[in-house]
Amino acid sequence: MNSVRRNQVPDIAISWAGGIMPRESISRYNGTWGICGFTSALSHLYTTDVRLQNQIDTKTPRTIQLGLLVEVLTFLKYVRAFWADLIPGLEVLNKELKSPLMHLGVEGYIQMADLAVRSKRLIGESNDFQCALTPEALTLYVQEICGIPTATLTSDADPGGQGLLGIMSSQNKLVHWVYRDGGGNVYNWGKVMSSVEWPIDDDCGLQVEGLHHVGCHVSLV
Repeated sequence: MNSVRRNQVPDIAISWAGGIMPRESISRYNGTWGICGFTSALSHLYTTDVRLQNQIDTKTPRTIQLGLLVEVLTFLKYVRAFWADLIPGLEVLNKELKSPLMHLGVEGYIQMADLAVRSKRLIGESNDFQCALTPEALTLYVQEICGIPTATLTSDADPGGQGLLGIMSSQNKLVHWVYRDGGGNVYNWGKVMSSVEWPIDDDCGLQVEGLHHVGCHVSLV
């Protein structure tokens, strides 16, 4: 999500031609583009999914961004086909967060994203295709698209452990998602923070203006 945005994306060295891109760099793309639910889930998959590694390690930033847009587009089409009851919640959340294209609704977003993919549009640092995910939608994405059917949503609490953390504002509204690995490290905007650093970090942690507390959790086991 991108209601809370990085003013400057961390400068991370990335090897694109056959090397290994640190998985924290996946969340780097969310620094200017509000797709934090997707990048948080993909940060988890990166170390175990050879297909995903190959897609990322051998591509350019431009093609990776188009690949991420395809991921968003594929999921929204899946929701439209099989889980239409999630659409109102997605539209409400995205309008609250002022997602640029979601004023057209999910259907309008799909149409514009389709055009962007077909024309191989340069996304760069644009936030045009922000797509915020509700807790229910992100849980579905992890279960069905990421292939972790046991993923479980815990609302109004953080049960600990590996998972996706839904970050709330001081008004208790969902504004962001981050990934926490099995060792307690949190990945956000291209940075990795230990369980000690995350609550007190004022660059990418819970001390960033607009972030306040963990309000829900999607398990990844």
